[in-house]
Amino acid sequence: MTKPTISVVIPTYNRSAMLRDTMACMTSQQTNDEFTYEVLIIDDASSDDTREAAQQIIDTAPIQVRYLREKGCGYTAVLNRAVKEFHGQWLAFFDDDQLTHSTWLKELYTVGIKQHAEMIGGPIVLDLPDEVIAKLGPVCRDLYGESPDVREPQKYAAQPPLPSGGNRLVNRRVFENIGTFDEAMLTGGCDRDFLLRAKAVNITMAWAPQAIGRHRIPPERISYKHIKWYSLQWGCSFAYIDWKRFGTGKTTLFCITRIGQALVVNLPKLFWAKIRNNSIKTIDIQALLWRAVGYTKKTLQIIAPKLFSQKQFFSQVEFRRSRENT
Repeated sequence: MTKPTISVVIPTYNRSAMLRDTMACMTSQQTNDEFTYEVLIIDDASSDDTREAAQQIIDTAPIQVRYLREKGCGYTAVLNRAVKEFHGQWLAFFDDDQLTHSTWLKELYTVGIKQHAEMIGGPIVLDLPDEVIAKLGPVCRDLYGESPDVREPQKYAAQPPLPSGGNRLVNRRVFENIGTFDEAMLTGGCDRDFLLRAKAVNITMAWAPQAIGRHRIPPERISYKHIKWYSLQWGCSFAYIDWKRFGTGKTTLFCITRIGQALVVNLPKLFWAKIRNNSIKTIDIQALLWRAVGYTKKTLQIIAPKLFSQKQFFSQVEFRRSRENT
């Protein structure tokens, strides 16, 4: 019987040093002779020495590693290139700023087979010192990619969270069913959009609690500037996804509700957090307010694209732009 093949895609952009560490994890995965796997490094037109780093990895790796270069069209285009290029029945997603253990892939695959699932996810923890994590509230920890079950394991014991973008194994049938990633989503959020589309057609999903990814975050990204950036991006992507799912009318109503919540609930909360000198609560509430701003700006663009094109704003919050500034 032929063993199944899994392709692991590593999207990368100007992170050659991080890529080397990530690939050290990816090239040492245990298979227990249950499957074979390859790794696809897909470079979104890096200007550093990513190409040279990839070649060195290819020359020394004990498994097949392929290097593919995109034209700088963004993260979503890279993911779609992976869908086009991967071999076999499974495609796993892992980011170039993450680390994991040698049984990560096996954990995802084993849970998928046992539970007859077509999409399997695992937890993501923040690879930061405890004293840094302690200064981040739940909203900010979400922004930096932490899985909710990491903070509240008891809450998610019976009903695990849905698979996240940077730690996910997907069967080929899912792409055949719902298509690929939406390349119009330049401000990020294509992973969430893909997940919701899969959920809408009842794709069977599972959670592999031992398939843990560690998200490495450079110190300069733990900043007021980046939290604002990510919050605006989230707001834009939420509005776009709502528009795709519910149409312009409902999205406009959602936007009005968010504005009302910002004015009536979150602004007073922000005032009291500042009065009490609660810096953690303050930045969390500010993140929610920025998210509402992003949602509003994207909704206005949807309603009246010529009147509210806001080209400069949307250019500044493009996902690729944020990577250029890390």
